Amino acid sequence: MNKSVLVTGINGLLGQNIVREFAEDHDIYGLDLTPSIYGSRNNIQVRQIDLNDNLALEEYVNLVKPQSVIHTAAYTNVDRAEDEPDIAFAVNGHVPASIAAICMKVDIPLVHISTDYVFSGDSGPYKETDVCDARGKYSESKLAGEEAVLNSGAQVAVIRPNVMYGHGEQLKSSFVAWLLGELRAERSVRIVDDQYNNPTYALRLASVIRVVLEKKAWGVWHFGSKEVVSRYTFALKIADTFGLSSALINAISTVDLNQRAPRPLRSGLICEKLKNELDFNIMSIDEELALLKEEMNVS
Repeated sequence: MNKSVLVTGINGLLGQNIVREFAEDHDIYGLDLTPSIYGSRNNIQVRQIDLNDNLALEEYVNLVKPQSVIHTAAYTNVDRAEDEPDIAFAVNGHVPASIAAICMKVDIPLVHISTDYVFSGDSGPYKETDVCDARGKYSESKLAGEEAVLNSGAQVAVIRPNVMYGHGEQLKSSFVAWLLGELRAERSVRIVDDQYNNPTYALRLASVIRVVLEKKAWGVWHFGSKEVVSRYTFALKIADTFGLSSALINAISTVDLNQRAPRPLRSGLICEKLKNELDFNIMSIDEELALLKEEMNVS
């Protein structure tokens, strides 16, 4: 008999990769604002629910009785959050609190997906135990969500990725997909060379989530690639992996973009805890990009 899991934001990049990881041995119940992209697959059911509707959310959990919940849905527009802080805090702060309260009530574990933006980005890379210092409304709202679930009393794992990328269907955009599209069309791009991260490959993050649930590894976890690089260097690696011209990639500074919200510049996440305590292999960016290329069936 299959286990069961409830996934919020199931149509998104991470949601789709969680489906790939879990569908073979789980019944999957998905929640999303948009209609299901999974057709008539018997073990995947998707319901359109506004996660701000706490009553509808709790009724659905009681109906399907999942054995765990993975919360990936979030308000992700970093700049717009400066103008819509109430919406950002409702989605990124209040919704996780409600989900955690439901999980506590029915005694099921929760995996909550957060972000490296809970740190200032002044002195990364960061360990799980480093002090958070969110800058900007998006970052503050994500930190509020983290704090709510960790203080809920439920069995909770918070996983922080950074610069998530991967492959999926019917997605608005992702950094890798956008960059590949521009380079294939022989259009030049401008990429910042002063923001540093160790990017997170979504399919491997889905594997981390499985390990965390199987080992009941509650608490805070960081996951990304082995090395911290600039966005510009990451873009060069993508071009090299997919055999495209790096001459079209031009380095700029973050200030050149004149963005509304602050960005963490010296970020990145130290993943030694995941490696040492859960025996999860941390790969290089080149290794993970090679896996992505294979996943996308690009020769």
